[in-house]
Amino acid sequence: MAQVEFYSFIATMCYLFLVSALLFFIFYKIAMLSPNKRLKNIFLFFMSLLLRIPFKPVEVTGHQRLSLPRVWKEVWKYALAVFFVTIWYLTALYFAQIQIEEFKSS
Repeated sequence: MAQVEFYSFIATMCYLFLVSALLFFIFYKIAMLSPNKRLKNIFLFFMSLLLRIPFKPVEVTGHQRLSLPRVWKEVWKYALAVFFVTIWYLTALYFAQIQIEEFKSS
């Protein structure tokens, strides 16, 4: 039973890492699509803190409106990856719970 709980813990940590990395990348894509210079600079500043690279502010050259279809066109693959990782995680937890219940009943 302890081994199943340990594997559940490892699956949880993998899930949290994958989802946080994918969400970070989705927000990066949205910030880069946005015509708002402040949003880009704030996001790049936080990214420079995380990655420990020097921060360089960006200049916005073109002004295009940020629309849902345009954003969805850029991030649909990553949103689909978050969906599949979540399904994988929930399935793993379900099977882990079944094994724990079998150990408890025997």
